[in-house]
Amino acid sequence: MSSTSRRQLWDPRLGLRFSPRPSAAQLYPQLDLARFLHASSDDCSKSNGDAASQSCLKDASHEGSEVGRSNTAAEETDFVVPDAEHKVSTIADAIPTRDTTAPGEAKDVLPPVTSLEFNISSDLFYAARNSPVGSPASYWSHSMYEKTAEDGTCQKVKVHYCTSLKTMEYVCKKYFMGEEVLGFDLEWSPFANRNSGPREAVSLIQLASPSRIGLFHVAMFHKDDFVAPSFREIMESAAVSKVGVHVGGDCTRLRKVLGVQTKGIFEISHLYKLVKHSYDGRTELINKMLVSLSTQVQECLGLPLYKGENVRGSEWHKALNQEQIKYSASDAYAGIQLYHVLEAERLKLNPTPPRPHHYELGLPIRIAEPVVEAEADMTDAMVPEDELQAIIAEADIAGTPKTPQPPERDARITAAELEMKSYRSSKQKIISASPSSLRAYYIWHANDNLDPGSIAKLLRTPPLKTNTVVTYILDAIVSEKLPYNKKRVGQELLSTLQPRTMSSSKYQFLVQDCQSHRTEAPAA
Repeated sequence: MSSTSRRQLWDPRLGLRFSPRPSAAQLYPQLDLARFLHASSDDCSKSNGDAASQSCLKDASHEGSEVGRSNTAAEETDFVVPDAEHKVSTIADAIPTRDTTAPGEAKDVLPPVTSLEFNISSDLFYAARNSPVGSPASYWSHSMYEKTAEDGTCQKVKVHYCTSLKTMEYVCKKYFMGEEVLGFDLEWSPFANRNSGPREAVSLIQLASPSRIGLFHVAMFHKDDFVAPSFREIMESAAVSKVGVHVGGDCTRLRKVLGVQTKGIFEISHLYKLVKHSYDGRTELINKMLVSLSTQVQECLGLPLYKGENVRGSEWHKALNQEQIKYSASDAYAGIQLYHVLEAERLKLNPTPPRPHHYELGLPIRIAEPVVEAEADMTDAMVPEDELQAIIAEADIAGTPKTPQPPERDARITAAELEMKSYRSSKQKIISASPSSLRAYYIWHANDNLDPGSIAKLLRTPPLKTNTVVTYILDAIVSEKLPYNKKRVGQELLSTLQPRTMSSSKYQFLVQDCQSHRTEAPAA
């Protein structure tokens, strides 16, 4: 080998030479820390100008954070970390997005809605679905969730990053004590082993309620006291469900490393499989095998979850940067949102299966028992024997009357149930609409001469409330994106709703689509 070649790997004078390692492109851009921190109460509406920026910085300072401080320095007090605005980077803005008006695109998928005060913003949900696949703006995040306060302002989910035992106790006692369900997760150093101490083996503890996320960075605690009393009380209470994926393993690690005996452990994978396979009828697939968090978020929340290896395998025992904060906060918050979305779907099932037991009990997942008719009244057994014989004799003399036959089932109901069964068997994913909603929809859709009032009488005696049938049909159309006649939807369904109901995000697209055919509801 010629020693004069500039491209050779070996040269006696130089030793081994390696080409420089290519720099890995960061999926999330670097964020300005001063913009990343905000007040504990923030208006979600877009603010322009220096006045809004100064107000934000002033409030953040009031929370005890040091806005100008380097993100690698450990904080003695906790600070509230809001999520960055969903317009993430100029790089993402430069990538062309999909045409939002094209048929079959993102508008076909509705944002998940729960009974919680905090729900995902429809605008941010559709913006993410219309962003280029794999771009920072395309991923699900806790930053998309918000609620409207009584004064009309929009509030975001708040993140508390705590680096001392004192602030861990304060945040747990003030914000998480009394919650019935909490998202839970752990992060630890990629170099941790069985001989590692708590700072490496349990570097970061995450708790999430619907409105707040606590990041307890025990690796940064100054003393070797890592468990706040209120945190221990929460974790060891069976009355508080700690939900997550592979949460049993996390709680085992917490017990071995920090001595916390967790109770109320709830594995979301069990609820996911119960709901999914109760809907599709494949109950033999209901088992305790785990389903990844990213799979559940994609299927149930409608967006992909960022799981970059460069963040997952990062050094969690050191001070967190913004990317680690966003990643760890979203992981814990995904747990509590998945729980409430899946729990709502479980309650729609008919018959309704019981909720899975807490993980530590080791009990099997129960499926719904088939509905059986009530047994015959056994009061005859209380009749004295001599009276019973006399009654039987009289019946033999008079002739036993024939049992009245139930009225023949209406053919339109039978046809609708066949359509419903065919639809449910054709779907591989979770069906959001309940069987009652699908039955009412197929009766209405197949019979132009039946309005909701007529269907209410057809389905039951005494009849259902007309509003109930309207809700059933609209739920099926919205949840499953089923076909509909705009004129009938406008005149028979939407016109019966109260203005407040029609203005909700759930029916917004349907109201706009059928606007020209809608008539005003009659005055009460």
